[in-house]
Amino acid sequence: MAVSLINIGTIANDGTGDDLREAFIKVNSNFEELDLRQPEQTTASNLGEAGEGLFSQKVGYDLQFKKIVAGDNITLTSSANGITVTALGGLQSINVIADAGGIILSDGDTLRIQGGNYVTTRVDTQNNKVLIDGQGPLVTEPNPTLSAELQGAGNNLVNIGTIDAGNITSTNFLGPLDGLVYGKDIRLISKYFDDIDFGGFTENITNWIDYLISQTDIDLGTFVAPGDETFDLGTLV
Repeated sequence: MAVSLINIGTIANDGTGDDLREAFIKVNSNFEELDLRQPEQTTASNLGEAGEGLFSQKVGYDLQFKKIVAGDNITLTSSANGITVTALGGLQSINVIADAGGIILSDGDTLRIQGGNYVTTRVDTQNNKVLIDGQGPLVTEPNPTLSAELQGAGNNLVNIGTIDAGNITSTNFLGPLDGLVYGKDIRLISKYFDDIDFGGFTENITNWIDYLISQTDIDLGTFVAPGDETFDLGTLV
């Protein structure tokens, strides 16, 4: 059964509309039609394609909607005409731990990454990076100590002061050594020893004096502290 429309005529009292009895017959019929509708046709819809809908279901004449529940760091305030959703900062606190000590940053606090001696920091905004530039641990370490062999990879050691070596021998020092020994260039004395061959010593004993000399060791001292003896062995031919 469809809803019946009441004919109200063109103008008031023009005699073309329904009389009062006929009009109220239609009113009663319309109420009966609405009351007899099975199932109830009234419904609700969630509009839009994104987000969560508020309408849940219809049970009889009851339209049921979902509740808005506040989550973490969210508060809801209801008024006569709306619901206000208030969200706190997403980061309430962060615990920063360093090698020595730590701090807790609250919401709104600033964490600075700052360099020290021989170390600087800079921000790469395009790649969201914090870059740390430094001259290496050997520069900042006051007393560096090697825990293994130092590999120079064919590079030179320059601007060196004093080298205090406990033991440098021919077995662990390879290659030529250029420099001064006690401030002297020892290469200058090599000309006194190059191409000198004294040959061998042959004893020719002809008397008792020669025999005693051959059997007696003579200590002529050292180059630093020579003895007092004076010998004239003639000339080298």
